[in-house]
Amino acid sequence: MHSEALKSRRSILLVEPARELPVSLHGIEGLNLTVAQWETITTDLLVSVAPEMILAPLLSVRFDILDLARLLKTLGYCGALRAYCAPLPNTKVIRSEIKAEFPDLDFTIFEVPPGPEREH
Repeated sequence: MHSEALKSRRSILLVEPARELPVSLHGIEGLNLTVAQWETITTDLLVSVAPEMILAPLLSVRFDILDLARLLKTLGYCGALRAYCAPLPNTKVIRSEIKAEFPDLDFTIFEVPPGPEREH
């Protein structure tokens, strides 16, 4: 791909994705999507991908979003962090907890309805 075209693409790092989420992100014009597993998140990965945003589940078997935020801070990441999860009664509590520990972090939560309720 031509270097100018690469520069204009938005870069997202998707960490430990749910099976259906990456499929919905494929094919978006201008999006450079990189999928990574928890144990592969390193400074080298962040430098090579240079993500504008990191997208991860709010909670997974191996980590939660606080664990990821702590790791990213240690690695010097300064971009946006987005968590996704099934609809919750009150995401403000979680956002407040993240803001308390990481006041400068650009963070929010996307609620993704499960299975057939999701509009295509």
